[in-house]
Amino acid sequence: MTGRTIGEASVDVDGERQPAGEQSRVLAVASLSTVLVLLAFVTPLATGVRTAAGLGAGPAGLTWTLSGMSIGLAVSEFARPPAPALAPLVVVLAGSDTKAALIATAARGDRYLTLKTVTNAAPGEGKVFELWALPQGGTPKSLGVIPGGGVVRVPLSAPADEMLMNIPTLAVSVEPVGGSPTGQPTGPVLYSGAIERMY
Repeated sequence: MTGRTIGEASVDVDGERQPAGEQSRVLAVASLSTVLVLLAFVTPLATGVRTAAGLGAGPAGLTWTLSGMSIGLAVSEFARPPAPALAPLVVVLAGSDTKAALIATAARGDRYLTLKTVTNAAPGEGKVFELWALPQGGTPKSLGVIPGGGVVRVPLSAPADEMLMNIPTLAVSVEPVGGSPTGQPTGPVLYSGAIERMY
C-alpha cells in the first residue's frame, strides 16, 4: 500500500464545515422534537373527554386533566437524561523521552482522527509526518500524512472503532513529502502510543 497524501482532504478543525451526516442528525433531532411537542398537546385532546368522564369530572375537571397531561408529558421530556456520548478512543503519542508530542482522539463512529500537537514537533524541511496503525504482529498500515497545524483531522476510510479494532498502537514516522513511497515507514519512527479505548 502506498502512502497517501491526505493534506488536501484534511482541514483545520476550526475551519471545517460539518459533514453531511452531522447535518442530517441535527435535522432529525429537530424534526423529532417538533413531533413530540405536537403529540404532547394533541393526545390529551383526543382522550381527555373519556378520561374526565371515567373520573366523574365535569368541564373544570376536563380542563385540569388536559393541562396536567400536557405538562406531565413536557416535564418527562425535559427530565429525561441526555443520551450518552459515543465513548472515545485516545492515543498519547510520545517520543523516546516519554514526553507527549501529539494526542489523537476519535469517537467510535467518527471517520477521522483528530490530532493535536502538544509540542513544537516538526518533521523538518522537505519532510512530513505520516501516521501508522501498528497491528499486533503485522506490518504497519498507513493512515495518511498528518497535515501541518495545531489541531488537524486525518480522514479514515471506515469508522474509528472498526478501522482500529485490532490495532493496539499508533506511530508517527518522518517521510518524504507525499508520504512513504513504499507503503511502509522509510524514515525514523519518532512517536508512538497505545490506543486507550474508553468503552
